[in-house]
Amino acid sequence: MGLVTLKAVESLKAADVIVYDQLVNPELLSFAPAKAEIIFAGKFAGNHILAQQETNRILVAKARQGKKVVRLKGGDPLLFGRGAEEALELFRAKVSFEIVPGVSSAYAVPAYAGIPVTYRHVASRVNIVTGHETPDKGKAVIPWKKLLDKNATLVILMGFGNLDKIVRQIGTTPQASRTPVALISNGTRPDQMVVTGTLANIVSRVKASGMKAPAIIVIGQVVNLRRKLDWFKPQRPLEGKRILVTRPAHQAGALQCLLERQGAKVAAVPLIKIVPSRDTARIKSVLKGLDAYPWLVFTSANGVDVFLGMMRRYKISPSVLEGKKFAAIGQKTADHLKKNGIPVALVPRDFVQEALAKVIIKEVPRKSRVLLVHAAGSRPVLEQALKASGMALDTLDLYKAEPLMANHSRVRKMFLAGTIDAVVLTSSSCVESFAGVFGKDERRKMTKDVVIAAIGPVSAATARQAGIPVSVESREYTMEGVTQALVDYYRQQKRVAA
Repeated sequence: MGLVTLKAVESLKAADVIVYDQLVNPELLSFAPAKAEIIFAGKFAGNHILAQQETNRILVAKARQGKKVVRLKGGDPLLFGRGAEEALELFRAKVSFEIVPGVSSAYAVPAYAGIPVTYRHVASRVNIVTGHETPDKGKAVIPWKKLLDKNATLVILMGFGNLDKIVRQIGTTPQASRTPVALISNGTRPDQMVVTGTLANIVSRVKASGMKAPAIIVIGQVVNLRRKLDWFKPQRPLEGKRILVTRPAHQAGALQCLLERQGAKVAAVPLIKIVPSRDTARIKSVLKGLDAYPWLVFTSANGVDVFLGMMRRYKISPSVLEGKKFAAIGQKTADHLKKNGIPVALVPRDFVQEALAKVIIKEVPRKSRVLLVHAAGSRPVLEQALKASGMALDTLDLYKAEPLMANHSRVRKMFLAGTIDAVVLTSSSCVESFAGVFGKDERRKMTKDVVIAAIGPVSAATARQAGIPVSVESREYTMEGVTQALVDYYRQQKRVAA
């Protein structure tokens, strides 16, 4: 997921409609706005979910409705991706479009296997071909024998199913049979698999390995460089662990990247969604009266985002925030304020309401009016503590976290199938929605063989109260903290097993 371009992410965030393919990492959809229409147009071998003509029709129709449409493809859309065909269809329909180049698997996947597709002492040329020519050509046109050149690298996409045939067509002369070959499946992912050999034995080695499509084929002397350049090794602490992330879709990406860097295979299935408050009259009134508050307190990054969004909505000038002081419950919340040009005066050492209350009571003058911006239904600890201290406090419920019921059945199926090793719970709202996936009497049984990781004592306590055993509780209440806690847990388990 980390190899997607910034331009692509910007496009996804602005999309009204996303039409995506089979080989696209579904976690990229977490960048989509909550109201975006998601359409799967995947293609399996011999099984097209949508015919190409239907995909073309959808792109044109949605664009003509005035919607921003993103056609999301794996790799680069113009390299064996039918991107040009679809763009031409849009041209014929007089629909304006933009092409966003991508990182092609033709060179990215070999790089993750320690194979450079060019190397000046070995290969000064790269031939990239498809291993699955379209049947409507009538006959094959790829000159396989001519492509095998000691000074070139041959990269074959979509050729796994035709490997035996391709090897025979390239040539079986004694010299050709010694040519190095590598097949790479699940490239760049934690479960990446690489099989190497020569043209003489690669077919038998691949069959013996149990490798499955899709896979990229690399043929040429550059394959031998893998012996020294194989950097992507399965030695990371969370290698092969299947971890469920339940954060809201727009926030899951950062945690997913942290876990994947440690080798985890992440399933990001949001179990809550952030819904702005419907009490717009109250919000508008408070925002127009911000001059009355020398101090503003934020208890989440979501609160910062919604607050600033509401200011833009009601055309409140950012200048009204000048001279005010801000307190944030933790570093991530503080970072959200800082990236919007808002300096933060107070951040407690422990990122919980109790610690924030103590530092505010200590540092903020009693006569100062304070506005607490938080979520409806959040823990009342901070509000109660500040009011008890005699502080002039007003509160603004800007949003609430609602269970995303549509994903409950998906998570339940994962547990029944035994495809989850660990779950990361990053808030009490996530815990409550996760608990709702199972009946009260079955929660302990369903989670007994799964590592439950909570981001801190509050989330951990909520989980235990709901009958969910917690194995990992991070001491640092951040995404980095809970990731490190999981790493420490699995390292300890490995030492005990040894």
